[in-house]
Amino acid sequence: MIGKFDGGAISSDGGALLLSEVDATQHIVDQLAWLFVDHRKPDLIEHSVHELIWQRVYGLVLGYEDLNDHDRLRFVPLLAAAVGKLDPTGQGSASRTGPR
Repeated sequence: MIGKFDGGAISSDGGALLLSEVDATQHIVDQLAWLFVDHRKPDLIEHSVHELIWQRVYGLVLGYEDLNDHDRLRFVPLLAAAVGKLDPTGQGSASRTGPR
């Protein structure tokens, strides 16, 4: 992993990348996600339980304790990249409406 500081999309949440590496070796989010049973209709789901757990855990660890923070965090490309999204900007998402 190489960090560059030459501008572009900038975030103060660089710790998310470290958290991602720790989670990749310790599988903390995987272990938490297995504790939940998803009763939602599969054809209506955009985000898996695993992704929702990632969102909550990463938010808490990065200091975003309130769930209303996540409305903005979902548009931060660094966080999307940290959890392995192939489209970190979310341009391909059906629910992408942009920050308010």
